[in-house]
Amino acid sequence: MQEKKEKYTIGEFSFETFHEYRDGQEDVRKIECINKELNIQDPEVAVRLYNDIRSGKITFKTPIGDQFFSHLADVVADKSVGLLEDKAVVEEAEGKVKYQKVLGLLFIALAVVSFAVFGIAEVRDIITTRKMQQMASQVQKNEQPKENTSQKENTDQQPQEETKIDPSTLTVLPDYESLLQQNQDMVGWITIDDTSINYPVVQKDNTYYLDHSFEGKTNSNGSIFVDERCNLVNPTTNTIVYGHNMKSGMMFGGLKNFLQGDYVESHKTIHFNSLYEYHDYEIVAVCLSEVQYQDETNYRYYDFVSAKSEDDLQQFIQNVNELAVYGDGNSLTMDDKILTLSTCNSYTEDGRLFLVAKRIK
Repeated sequence: MQEKKEKYTIGEFSFETFHEYRDGQEDVRKIECINKELNIQDPEVAVRLYNDIRSGKITFKTPIGDQFFSHLADVVADKSVGLLEDKAVVEEAEGKVKYQKVLGLLFIALAVVSFAVFGIAEVRDIITTRKMQQMASQVQKNEQPKENTSQKENTDQQPQEETKIDPSTLTVLPDYESLLQQNQDMVGWITIDDTSINYPVVQKDNTYYLDHSFEGKTNSNGSIFVDERCNLVNPTTNTIVYGHNMKSGMMFGGLKNFLQGDYVESHKTIHFNSLYEYHDYEIVAVCLSEVQYQDETNYRYYDFVSAKSEDDLQQFIQNVNELAVYGDGNSLTMDDKILTLSTCNSYTEDGRLFLVAKRIK
């Protein structure tokens, strides 16, 4: 008698082999991450995501992913035709809608079942921490000193050198005196009104506070910390601040809400104070990116710290404009003090969400 072949199922989908079944689980995880991290009903987000899947940046291996792509095509065709420059993409999206329509609830249900069984949420926290460690390590490796000859060639484009401030001559704001006594790594405080973001900010190296609290205890939430290359007393052109994207909403978990244009408009001001001064920043762009590793030559937004020339700033602005889901960097000038908030985002592997703001006060 021929042995009955075991079948594996996820929702309405059946798989002949365990290998295909695991591929299906992986597709479910990707879909759940996308639905959680991105608002695919937003036309601009839907178009960007559609093109990322179409170009192969985001890949699926099973019919589960194919159905999600068809559903996304439905959204694109229904809401985003005016945003697509390539008419062939529009026609393709409309064709997929006619061929097949699916409900987004299917994917949420599948994601809940898969995650309940396999406990992916806890695993993803660990993976996120490790990937941020890789990013921090990569940032340190990529920061190479410029040769004097190169500096001489750009002398006519460099901004005038500002007088350096000695921190010992400054007075710590009363609000932060006791906190500074608790932790000498404290460099400021960040708040965004009507959000959960309201934290002390520290600075050490780019790895310690990935898994340590403000009190110095091991904690998977980590802390909000400034890139080690930045200086808040004698500010670099761009101050980069990192924080985990926690499922609980802690740290920078709330930044995903800024992918919605209406939310940005009502939460445009970031209060980011140093130990010595109160400052406000206005958000000019919300962007999605990916970590670029050492063997890749693409522009890295997290490498822009000090603009040595107008060309440096223009490269950053161009990158922001290419990656922006909301706004652009066109209003930035060499006179601006820029603030970049950076966190993980699971819309794609090694995805990053970052907000760009400029000082207004």
